[in-house]
Amino acid sequence: MVKWDGHELAVLGTTTGAYAVANATLGPGWVRSFIHRQPVAAMSCALAGIGLLAPILIVPIRRKLGMATNQYDAGFPGTVFPKYD
Repeated sequence: MVKWDGHELAVLGTTTGAYAVANATLGPGWVRSFIHRQPVAAMSCALAGIGLLAPILIVPIRRKLGMATNQYDAGFPGTVFPKYD
């Protein structure tokens, strides 16, 4: 079950908004041109995008595996807390 709350919506809104602004100001084909002209900066942007999307992707995977997710959503029903021996 995917839980959508303020965190996920903020990340998706920021990511799609930044892409929309860049697409509107730079015109069509700017992604290909950016990757071709500045590959290091493009790779940096790709890693930043992965970092922004990590909370949306990793937390549901941790829930499915039965791992602790209490640092992200302690009030969510079915949250697994770590067991300290």
